[in-house]
Amino acid sequence: MELKNITGKTLTRIRSLLTFGLAVTYLGNLLIRSQALEDLILVLMIIVILLGFTAVTGSSKIIGYLSFAVSIALLLYFDAPLSVWRQALQDNLFLVVMFIMVPLMGIPIQHGGYTPALQSLFERHVNSNSRYYLLVSFLSAFIGVLVSLAVVPLVYQVCRNSSLSSDHKLLSSAISRGFSTCIIWAPTTAAIALVVQLTGSTWLAFFPLAISCGVIVGAVGFVMTVFEEKRKKEQERSCPVEDVSLGGDFDLGKLVELGAFSIVLIIGIGVISWVSGVSAIIVVSVLALIYPMIWLILIKRLPVFFREFKGDYFHNRLPSIKNEMILFVGAGLLANSINYSHLGDYVPQVLSYLVGHNGLLLTLVIIGSTLCLAALGVHPIATVTIFGGTIKAAAYGVSPTYLALVLAISWAMGTSISPSAANVIAVSSIVGESPLQVGIRWNGPYVILATLVLVVFLTGMRLLGVL
Repeated sequence: MELKNITGKTLTRIRSLLTFGLAVTYLGNLLIRSQALEDLILVLMIIVILLGFTAVTGSSKIIGYLSFAVSIALLLYFDAPLSVWRQALQDNLFLVVMFIMVPLMGIPIQHGGYTPALQSLFERHVNSNSRYYLLVSFLSAFIGVLVSLAVVPLVYQVCRNSSLSSDHKLLSSAISRGFSTCIIWAPTTAAIALVVQLTGSTWLAFFPLAISCGVIVGAVGFVMTVFEEKRKKEQERSCPVEDVSLGGDFDLGKLVELGAFSIVLIIGIGVISWVSGVSAIIVVSVLALIYPMIWLILIKRLPVFFREFKGDYFHNRLPSIKNEMILFVGAGLLANSINYSHLGDYVPQVLSYLVGHNGLLLTLVIIGSTLCLAALGVHPIATVTIFGGTIKAAAYGVSPTYLALVLAISWAMGTSISPSAANVIAVSSIVGESPLQVGIRWNGPYVILATLVLVVFLTGMRLLGVL
């Protein structure tokens, strides 16, 4: 048994070292563009995935095995070339790299002397579930516009300082639902760029209605939280706020300092991404390695960074990346295998048979099928790409903008419940729950209600002639 434990610890250290090496090599190769490094990245990735499969647990293991099995079967059956296999395997690597690096951003937040001030802020002013939900979901929506999926770990590093963060359902719902509001309309998200391109809609026509949809789903989530809070007042009283020492006076100076560093970071991400044309997620990954050191140098606490890097980050954070690695890579592999197999070529014929020229039925079929497949683990990127690439809006009596909104809603709501969606995987990882629990059980009722409200809204706009 002792030998087994020693072997397990050694493998964990090797996996941590290779995982970090994979991330650094990937980021370095974005600048160098070396074929040798490309090959090294592929080798490292395969080794880390194989080691990850030996350690992954729970529903992540089941979803991961299924994603890989179905993807490999499709690629083999349709005789995909090696270039397609390589592309499919590395499609979501940039997301994996982000989650490898972003925990470093938490070092100055947790060890820069801000924790007592944040605890004091939360306990004094954000002391109810509804207020906490409103704050976290707003931060997720606002910051998500700038940094996309990187918002999940960034918001968590701040909001974990509230004792209310121990309510995993509340925390995960606030982050994932807040992020879903910006998926519907934000031009910085891949979803919007894709649906506008596929449908032939224009940004000026799409934006006002899309942001209205975002506000609606945000309101639905908040109202649901208020009602849940009213029903669970007794439970809330039975789980009171921990007796946390607030460190005496309310330290406004530390909060201002934290806010200043955070604003500089967010603006820096946006500006660098815009000027360089590099994805915000890549920018976040690079800054996560550099910015914490600059931050700690300015507040004269740099040794903390190296202590935490060699300690908690290397021994705890990096090993925990195993689930994200398997799920993210599996999701990318599955989406690519479905696209390569051309299984979506039969979609127009099936839709014509089911809905005819009825716009409402078209809406229900697209959103309903996307949500059902998302719940089964098929990422909405696959279904939205298939629908958007094969459907002509005019054939069903709707405008390109209407179809773009339907696809955007399908993507946003689908990624809120899909156990293979990056945001669900990310949120489930930080709260220590399975993607099935976070996606389907906790977000399922919200997705159903929000979708119904949005369908009513779209139908009303269409009847009024706006769409």
